[in-house]
Amino acid sequence: MEHTTILIIEDEPTINRIVSNYFLKEKFTVLSALDGFKGLQLFSQNRVDLVCLDIMMPNVNGWDVAKTIRETSNVPIIMMSALSEEEDILKGYSLKVDDYITKPFNPKILVAKVRNLLERLQNQDFSVQTSGMLELGGIKMDLDTHKVYLEGDEKELSKTEFDLLKYFLEHESKICSRNLLLDEVWGIDVYVEDRIVDTYVKKLRKFLGHRSNYIKTVFGVGYRFEVPHETD
Repeated sequence: MEHTTILIIEDEPTINRIVSNYFLKEKFTVLSALDGFKGLQLFSQNRVDLVCLDIMMPNVNGWDVAKTIRETSNVPIIMMSALSEEEDILKGYSLKVDDYITKPFNPKILVAKVRNLLERLQNQDFSVQTSGMLELGGIKMDLDTHKVYLEGDEKELSKTEFDLLKYFLEHESKICSRNLLLDEVWGIDVYVEDRIVDTYVKKLRKFLGHRSNYIKTVFGVGYRFEVPHETD
């Protein structure tokens, strides 16, 4: 699946290499890390479509990696571990991972699981996209007419502002680096300075008014769009 990025976080170099090679053969883009800390760095700095995650690793273990990712993202996670006890598997699912595969495993089976999971999610996303509307936190975007409504009032945005806001709404709570936003909104073939992202974020914050706090700065990385949830 071209243009689909898999992040493999596995501390055993041989397993990491073998799994990476299987995904590469199937035309996936692969990022790999040999420990949890590096894995979290790669996740925050890149657009990742799915994470294959080991558990027993130095520095930051897989449990903590999954917990950290789930604080900001709903990206699919498949745990792959030698821990095969029922309590370990249930702990993985309690952290909202999408699948748990025990070692040793056939890399072909892992690739098949990943492919099926991503295709199913892609079909779900397509259904939402074809409805022509995005709505979140009092913001409503008509994807067919490129109109934006704030609490029902029609507003105007430039194409780039519209595309940036659309990306934020579609990826709520995900940490987005400037380079990621440049690739996804401006395009990988367009050369602009990464600080142009800051300029457009400033415009969007002004546009959103009292909702400007939806766009949060993640210092040293980029931005996260997050609608605050009311608490009792």
